[in-house]
This record gives sequence, structure tokens and C-alpha cells, in this order.
Amino acid sequence: MPAASGGLTRSLAEIGQFPPFFGRGSRLGAHGGMLITAAIVLLIANLVDLSAIASVGSACSLLIFLLVGASGYRLRRETGSIGAIVLAGMAATAIVLVFFGIDTLRNDPETFVAIVCVAGLAVVLDLVWKRIRGPRQEPATVSGSPQ
Repeated sequence: MPAASGGLTRSLAEIGQFPPFFGRGSRLGAHGGMLITAAIVLLIANLVDLSAIASVGSACSLLIFLLVGASGYRLRRETGSIGAIVLAGMAATAIVLVFFGIDTLRNDPETFVAIVCVAGLAVVLDLVWKRIRGPRQEPATVSGSPQ
């Protein structure tokens, strides 16, 4: 899925979520973001145990499911969702995430540390990028257009 990866990094660069060198203006060309991402993936895949990568991916997926559930609960009136069902799904996901964390900590503490470090690094990089980027300007709306 190279096109999807390149399109994602390019889109995120265009809206200011990623640095501009991931976008079209990259010195690496139109596919700079995809090339950078591929290089990072190759580096990690060759330096880190694949089972640890899978565990980090599982933890990230569970956390994303939990955050999507929180968004779904928050927007339940707009989406017509039943709050109790959304909360039950979130609770089940949270329980699985906690047990996954406990099991990983007991059986593979290095991977647990890697999961915590990846999460911490993601937060730090996001905060640093937002500080470098500065406040985002909201697009101006055209007067008289529907909002």
C-alpha cells in the first residue's frame, strides 16, 4: 500500500500534523514521506525483535480502539449510538488492555518498557512538533457560506 502511506503522510504534512518534509515540498520528491516512513520501518524491523513490534502494535491498537470509543460516546447524540453499548465496548477494551499490560510486564518486561517508551516518544514528538509549528491558523470562512 505505498500509495496509501504516501498519501497519508502527505495529507498530514499539508494540515500541519507532520513536518513539511513529509509533504510534497520534500527534497526527496513527491514521495518523500513514504521514503522516510519506509526507512524508519526497515530500521526498526531489522533492529527490534518482531514479537516486540507485534506487542507494541497490539497495545497501540487497543489504545486507539479505546479512544475511538471515547469519541463515539462523546458524539453519541449526533451518531445515534446507544451510550451503554459504547461504554460496555470501552470497558471491555480497557480490561483487555490492562490484562495485556500486566501479562507483558510479567512475561516480557523489555517489551513492556518498549511499549511505554514508544508511547512516551510519540507524546514528546507531538509536543515538540506543536511547539515548533506554533499555533495553527483556522481556515477563514467565506461570509455568507453555510457552516
